Amino acid sequence: MKNQIKSILSLILLILVFACAKQMPPRGGPEDKTPPVIVNISPVPGATNVPTDTKIEITFSERMSSKTVEEAFFISPLPAEDIFFKWRNKKLRIEFSDTLKTNRTYVLTIGTKASDMRNNKLADSYSLAFSTGEKIDDGQISGTVYDPAGAEGTLVCAYQLINDIEPNPEEVFADYYTQCNQQGVYNLMYAAPGRYRLFAINDRDGDRKYTLGLDAVGVAGTEVLLSPENKSVSDICFQMSVEDTVLLFLKSAYSIDRSKIDIRFNEAVKKFNNDQPENYFRITAESDSSEFLEIINCYLDSRDLSVVHLITEDQSEIPYNIRVFNLFDRNGLGLDTTYDSIVFDGSAMPDTIKPSIVFQSLSDSTSDIKPDSAFQVIFSEAMNKISFENNFVFTNQNNDTIAGNFQWKNPTDVAFIPDSILSYKTGYQITIPVDSIKDSFGNSLKDSILSIYFETLSEDTLTSISGNIADEDTNGIGKIFLYAASNQNKYARIIDKPGSYLFDKIFPGIYTIYAFRDADSNGVYSYGKVQPYVPSERFVFYSDSIKVRSKWSSDGNDIILKSQNQINQYKN
Repeated sequence: MKNQIKSILSLILLILVFACAKQMPPRGGPEDKTPPVIVNISPVPGATNVPTDTKIEITFSERMSSKTVEEAFFISPLPAEDIFFKWRNKKLRIEFSDTLKTNRTYVLTIGTKASDMRNNKLADSYSLAFSTGEKIDDGQISGTVYDPAGAEGTLVCAYQLINDIEPNPEEVFADYYTQCNQQGVYNLMYAAPGRYRLFAINDRDGDRKYTLGLDAVGVAGTEVLLSPENKSVSDICFQMSVEDTVLLFLKSAYSIDRSKIDIRFNEAVKKFNNDQPENYFRITAESDSSEFLEIINCYLDSRDLSVVHLITEDQSEIPYNIRVFNLFDRNGLGLDTTYDSIVFDGSAMPDTIKPSIVFQSLSDSTSDIKPDSAFQVIFSEAMNKISFENNFVFTNQNNDTIAGNFQWKNPTDVAFIPDSILSYKTGYQITIPVDSIKDSFGNSLKDSILSIYFETLSEDTLTSISGNIADEDTNGIGKIFLYAASNQNKYARIIDKPGSYLFDKIFPGIYTIYAFRDADSNGVYSYGKVQPYVPSERFVFYSDSIKVRSKWSSDGNDIILKSQNQINQYKN
């Protein structure tokens, strides 16, 4: 009985203890998203006459991820090949295997990839300078790195040019490094007077050198001169790209039927003159190289530029050898002659497969179509052009025929361009009796009729952006390419020389403006080259986003292409 009473009393006491226990909120709190900062550093910024056996000590505001800090640590010039990092809580001590050089300015940088234990990164690169002599170099280079994949942490590397020796970023370390912040902005400080060549490298393998084909790289459009009279240079900007190192090569060849062969390359092929197939392709019987198979026509696939279609005379059911030559990829690299030919089996099977429409730019029952739109169709194979053009009917809501012309990109890809801009807020009908349209071998389309009704948009839907683009370089050459891009739309304009520009009849939205001067006249932006060194073409991103509404134009968006001829002036 006594044991039962004791048990009951113990249970009551336990209940009272838990009932009286203080109710505490759950542990934790808001997630830590505060970037770490450097709260103390030795030597102090700007110190002079620093002893050559000095050790560097850094204290952070919180515990850091040691690996990220060590990978983001830069010192220029490099005192020794071996650097030793010693951590104690928030403090880092850095030692070198050799002493510092006398009368030298050293620049220490902690880049934006350095993060704390919760992966919060430094908001900006931290740089300081100290000197083992009596003065500190104060040259400064700044700008922006543009990379669609994100430029945060990208290295900006400055190589001092001495005695016209060409620096090779694949082999040597830069004289100065810094890293971009989240917006791609960089500020390289405390550089010595001299002439510099700059590159931006997203150092994927962490070796602080450029790895061809792996690292994306940006090449500055000019070399930079720092002098006592010109200590600061701004707007040295980069666009990133991965240099193509792979040559074009032939992957496969396949007979579709007795008159058609498809060949595939490892990458997109640069446009070539398809009126002269003999300049690019040669097909012979494998058993007799003097027996040629005539190629009547050839063209790139509109949707897959790594595929070339060949139309030939009737083949035999024998093995053929096809050899390709004089072709290039879109970056201008030629063929790998080790893989420029291949053997395939010919076919005697006739073409009996009906063609089909694989793409059309307008769908039935659509509205808000721009009046200057063209109608594009891509077929699955080469078509009889006359049968399409003679049976294509384009009318307005009053049944009036819309006149225009046909532009054939290749035998499968055609666009109808009206002679005049269509009317606003009007209905239109496109009718194609597809059973009357045939491919090159007489097969009609699969369906019986294609009918597309659409309406153009109201005139007050569209808007415009205009301004003036100037070039500080009076000796600048090449046409100027301008682009206006929003999340939904992209428009291009080309002007022959600096002056006014206009993006008219565009959809409302928030746009960014980008322009470059095509100095080499190749029609695309040239990123430059690391080895042999070729500077990039000059470009500019308009500093502000432009918001345009329907009916309300945005004018006065003036753009300046910066001059980059400072080194030429220096040499003269």
